[in-house]
Amino acid sequence: MCGIAGATEKNDQAFLSDALNHLSHRGPDGQDIWCDPDHRCAIGCARLATTDISPDGAQPITSVDGRFVLVFNGYIAGHRRALAALKKTGVSVRSHSDAELVLHLLIGAIAVDGDVAGALTQLSGQYALALWDRDQAVLYLAGDPLGIKPLYVMNRPGGHLAFASEPSALSAFEPLHRDEAVRAHYFAHLFVPSPETGTVDVRLVPPGQVLRWQNGQIKNDEISHPVKRTTSTHNLPRTQTDLTAKLHGAVWQSVADAMDADCPVATLISGGLDSAGIAAMACSIARERGQMPPTGFVMGFNDPAVDETHAAQRLARHLGQEIHVVSAPEKPHEIFDELQKALHSIGGPFANPSVVLMRRLSRVVGGHAKVCLSGDGGDELFGGYPRYQGARLFDQYWRSVPVSVRRMVARIAGGNRSGNMVRFLEGGQGDARRAFEVWNNRCAVPELNAGLVRSAPENSLAGGLADVMMAFDRDVTLPGNQLMMSDRMGMAFGVEYRLPLLGHDVVRAAAGIDAKQHLHRGGKDIWRAVVAPYLPKGHAHRPKIGFNPPTADWLAKVCRHVWGDTEAIWAALFDGFDVPKDARAVYWQRAISGCAPDVALTLWALMVWQMWLNDGSVKRQPVLAQQSFPPLSAGVIAPAS
Repeated sequence: MCGIAGATEKNDQAFLSDALNHLSHRGPDGQDIWCDPDHRCAIGCARLATTDISPDGAQPITSVDGRFVLVFNGYIAGHRRALAALKKTGVSVRSHSDAELVLHLLIGAIAVDGDVAGALTQLSGQYALALWDRDQAVLYLAGDPLGIKPLYVMNRPGGHLAFASEPSALSAFEPLHRDEAVRAHYFAHLFVPSPETGTVDVRLVPPGQVLRWQNGQIKNDEISHPVKRTTSTHNLPRTQTDLTAKLHGAVWQSVADAMDADCPVATLISGGLDSAGIAAMACSIARERGQMPPTGFVMGFNDPAVDETHAAQRLARHLGQEIHVVSAPEKPHEIFDELQKALHSIGGPFANPSVVLMRRLSRVVGGHAKVCLSGDGGDELFGGYPRYQGARLFDQYWRSVPVSVRRMVARIAGGNRSGNMVRFLEGGQGDARRAFEVWNNRCAVPELNAGLVRSAPENSLAGGLADVMMAFDRDVTLPGNQLMMSDRMGMAFGVEYRLPLLGHDVVRAAAGIDAKQHLHRGGKDIWRAVVAPYLPKGHAHRPKIGFNPPTADWLAKVCRHVWGDTEAIWAALFDGFDVPKDARAVYWQRAISGCAPDVALTLWALMVWQMWLNDGSVKRQPVLAQQSFPPLSAGVIAPAS
């Protein structure tokens, strides 16, 4: 895992070293830059040495004939097997790094038909890369099809571009300006969906996109998503036993591949299924290899309602793991400080409060290991979120109830109350498209005019709302939310989070199971059957808590720390938004009551938005005129005295 950056404009190339310095936390093991002799391109890498930690694995890596130069951020599953196969064909291999495998694969594709996207389709892993072809003066930029690793591209004068693993690095080429037009999408999703970033003239390469730049002209291609690469259906497993066996085999291999590193490997561990299942398989694989089980890490809370420490420690004893409990921040200034630093790392508005926990956890993990396995993706692949059960209920029963009856029930249950049932009834008043839009829009304050980046395709809804919602979360919400958080918070401390549940064979196996089967018996039914034999008795059936802080409590603490009294909080939170004063009071009281988590999360998003607007690291741009948003003040946020 590394930080990569580059530029095609001659004057920009002089600032590439500064850009890499902005990425030094991603690559503390060395930096290097390659410059085209004709000044047509320069690319560089700040290296985190996890695979082939010798000088042979350093980047940028150049082909033997000097035509191609590659920088690569990520890892490729099973790369040693693939390199061994290459050697048998007579290819000269100078290292055992996955970057070299990618270089040879792309060279071969360009020589045959130029299909870089097709070549990358063969790989399972998490990556972002840049390849320069000196002969053709072509720059290729690409990101993995699941959106695990980020790559940001900045438009430069004359059709040129610059790129980097994080937006802050692009400030080396030009001051960054906020793009407040992302507001509607941000409040609906609680993050800014790609390709938007919240920065003018900077875009995030969407999952699976291959960008080809030549002489100021850009062409885009797409790496095929794993779910589109299916085998013939007549051999697919049908019974639950068959489905469980197929999924188990895919996850086991993915965990084994993710553990293939030339440095210490750790795991996250929890009281739930996803991290626990990955940790359990990792411990079994380590023993098969004659190794010690990887060290585990869990976040601990003082609040027993959200603390999973006891269950995680019991699991660690069962697996023979050493475990470290990392205390969640409790004091207002601790939460605020971690949040500010996290937002700076992300470089845009990001409203998942768990980012504070992930940053705190990653700091400790980074003191022990460079590589850490995580269970990210389990909820999206295996049906772990309650709203999927709501979609299943809608498909099977509720949509057949007359619309007039559904609307009447929603009115009776509505008012000022919140909760999953009220949200279900609100979304369930119309057709499946309305349900999709209401249940996926996370904004609980209508005055913010939030809107999803895209709706469900009409033809997809015929297959069942639950399947569509799971696919939407996998393809949009997961990369913009959890994967963004894992990458940015891990790399802030030189930690490469590897995500075995997003191995391509795992994704295909999960997608080949109907949502109805995933959602049986409360959700994650097939996945639970896979991991239960590895876990202590009862662990697989523990109620879902999730990696979430007490948002209402944190919201109250941070807002009071920053702005002081209640009147000042209302004024600051809703500054620039057309929300009446009496409504502001109602929203605030509901948010901090602990009884309206959706409202608390929306006001947390408002707080983050105001922090982002007043961060001095980038300049404000006026909101686009067609948005008709009220102007926002530019007061600097500072702790109340």
